[in-house]
Amino acid sequence: MTTADNHNDSISVSLIGSFRRHYADVVRAAEIFESAGVRVLSPPICRIVNPDSEYVRFESDPPQSTDHSIQAETTRKIHASDFVYVVAPQGYVGRATCLELGSILDRGIPIYYSETPQDVPIDIAPDAILSPAEVMSRLKRSGLPATDKTGERRAE
Repeated sequence: MTTADNHNDSISVSLIGSFRRHYADVVRAAEIFESAGVRVLSPPICRIVNPDSEYVRFESDPPQSTDHSIQAETTRKIHASDFVYVVAPQGYVGRATCLELGSILDRGIPIYYSETPQDVPIDIAPDAILSPAEVMSRLKRSGLPATDKTGERRAE
C-alpha cells in the first residue's frame, strides 16, 4: 500500500505512537483512514527493518539517512497533516510520541487518540478519544475542529 499519493485532494493524517510495540495497530488504523479517503502522510506503511532497535526504520527509509534526518522528515509530514491520530493501546505512547505531541499541540493541529495516553502531562478531552471509524464519522458530520495552541477547541 502506498500512503501519501493515493488521495490528492483529501484530508491528511499522520499516525504517531510506539511503532516498535504497536505497529500492527498503526497499520490497521492507517487502513481504515485510507479506505475512507484520508491520505496517510506518516508513517510509511511498509515493513520495519529493525524491529528490535530503539528507533524504528522502515524499508522505505534511505539506508544512508541518519535517525535525525528521518525524524526531521517525519516531523515535517506530521506538521503538514490536517490532523494527527495517536495509536495508544493500553495508554502506551513512548518518549518520541510525547515529544511529537508537544510540537503538534504548539501548532494547534487537531489530535485524536485511540485510548487515553498514560504519563503524558497534558489535558486530553474525553471527546478526543475515538476509534479511527469514529474519527471519520465525526469528520463527515462536522469537519476538522479549529484548535488553539493548547489543543482546546477555539470559539469560531
